[in-house]
Amino acid sequence: MQASRWVTFAERVCLTVFCVWLLWLPLPFGSVVSNARLPLVAVPLALCTAASLLRLYATRDRTNTAQPTRAWTIFGIGALLFLAAGALQLVPLPPGVVGALSPDAHAIWSGASRVAALAGETVRTSWPLSVAPRATAAELLRLAALFATFTTAALLVRSHARRRTLAVVLCAGATFEALYGLRQAALQKYEIWGWVNRLVFHRVTGTFVNPNHFAHYIAIILPLALFLGAALWHKSGTPDLPVPTRIALLIERHILLAGFAILAAVACLSGMLLAQSRGALLALAAGLVGVAALLPGRRLARMVFASIAGLALVAALAIFLGPERTVGRFAEVGEQAGGRRDTIAAALRLWQRFSIAGSGHGTFQTVVSMEQDRDLGRIYNHAHNDYAELAATSGTLGLVIALVTLLGGAVALARMTFGRGARELTWVRRAYQTAALASLAIAAVHALFDFNFFIPANPATLAAIVGAAVASVDHDKRTRR
Repeated sequence: MQASRWVTFAERVCLTVFCVWLLWLPLPFGSVVSNARLPLVAVPLALCTAASLLRLYATRDRTNTAQPTRAWTIFGIGALLFLAAGALQLVPLPPGVVGALSPDAHAIWSGASRVAALAGETVRTSWPLSVAPRATAAELLRLAALFATFTTAALLVRSHARRRTLAVVLCAGATFEALYGLRQAALQKYEIWGWVNRLVFHRVTGTFVNPNHFAHYIAIILPLALFLGAALWHKSGTPDLPVPTRIALLIERHILLAGFAILAAVACLSGMLLAQSRGALLALAAGLVGVAALLPGRRLARMVFASIAGLALVAALAIFLGPERTVGRFAEVGEQAGGRRDTIAAALRLWQRFSIAGSGHGTFQTVVSMEQDRDLGRIYNHAHNDYAELAATSGTLGLVIALVTLLGGAVALARMTFGRGARELTWVRRAYQTAALASLAIAAVHALFDFNFFIPANPATLAAIVGAAVASVDHDKRTRR
C-alpha cells in the first residue's frame, strides 16, 4: 500500500511538472528562441524516463497488464521509425553509397573534400547523407522530445480526472495567449514582453512572433474547451430531462468550470479573428466539421446546425471586435499567396534533388538557395507546407513513414472512438478522444499552407493532446497475482 501511494505521489509530481512545462511552451516566442532549446528538449525526455520507470515499477507484479492501444502502437512505432530514418542521415557512409542514395549530397561533400585537400586539411573518407549534420542533430533532438512528450502524456494522463486537468491547463494557456493578444489590439502596441514586433503589423500575435502560429496554437486547444463543456453538459443530467432543467443543474453544480470553458472557447475564437489568420480559421472549420461527420446519429443535421452556429458566433465576434481588425484582411489576395507558392515550389524541387533520403532534417534554410529563384533578397526559413518541407529534408523515406503513421494512427483512434469497441469506453473518454481527433485534423489541414510543425510549441502541445487520447484503457485496474 505504501509503495502504491509513493508511485501515485511521484506520478502526480511528474504530471504537475508536465503541465507547468506545457504552460511555459508558448511564452518564449513559441519556444523558437535559442534560450528555450534546453528546457524544450530536456524536460520531456526526463519526464518520459521517469514516467516509464514508474509504470514499470507499478506493474511489475501484475499478471495481465493492459497493452498499449492500437493507436498508441501505430504512433509510437511510426515515430521511432521516423527518428531512425533521421539518424541514418548522420551515419558516415562510403562515397559510393552516398552517391547512389543522394547524388547532390555526394556532389556537395566531394566539393568540400577538394577544398579541404587544397587547404591542407585532412580529407574525410566517409560522408553523411545530411548536408548539415549539426543542424540535423539539433532537429533530431527536437523530434525526440516530441516523441517523449507524446509518450509522457500517454503514460501519465490515464484517467478522466487527469484528462480534465490537462484540458484545463491547456485552455488556461490558450486563454492567456488570447487575452494577451486582446491587450495588444486594445492598446495598439504589438509587442511581446517588451520586444516590439517589427515583422508583422496590426495583427495580434500573443507571445508568438507570427500571428498564424499564434492562431494555430489556440485553434488546436479550442476542441478541449468544447470537450470540457460537453463533459459538464453530459454530467448535468440525462438526455430525457428538459433543456432548461439541465441548464439549471449545470449552473447550480458546475458554474465555475462551465464558465471557464465558455470563456476559453470565446477567447480562442476572438484571438483567431484578431490574428486574422485565414488558414487557421479554415483548418478549424474543416477539422470540426470533419470530426462531426464521424459522430453517430443524424450527421447531416448536426453538421448543418454546428456550421450555422459557428458562423453566427464568428460573425457576432467579428462585428463586436470590429471588422477592420478581424476580417478586413480576408479580402486581400496577392503577394503573400505568391510567396507561399514560391516556398512550396522550392521545397518540391528540393525533394526532386534529394528524393530518397532528403537533404537532412533541419537543413531547409541551408539548401533552399539551390532552388529559390524569386525574392532573392532573403532566404526562406521554411516552406509554407509542412509536408513539402518534410519531403525535401527527410526524402521519400521519411515522408512515407510520416504520412502512414499520421493516417494509420488517426484511423485507429477514430475506430477506438466511434467503432464497435467504443462501447467499452466511458462517454467522457470518447468525448476527449473526439476532441483530440479534431485537434489532429486542424493541425493536418493547416500544415497544407503553413509550417507550424517547425514552431516547437505547437507540435509539442498537439503531442500532449493526442498522447492523452491513446493511453491504455484501465491501465491501473488489472488483477494482481
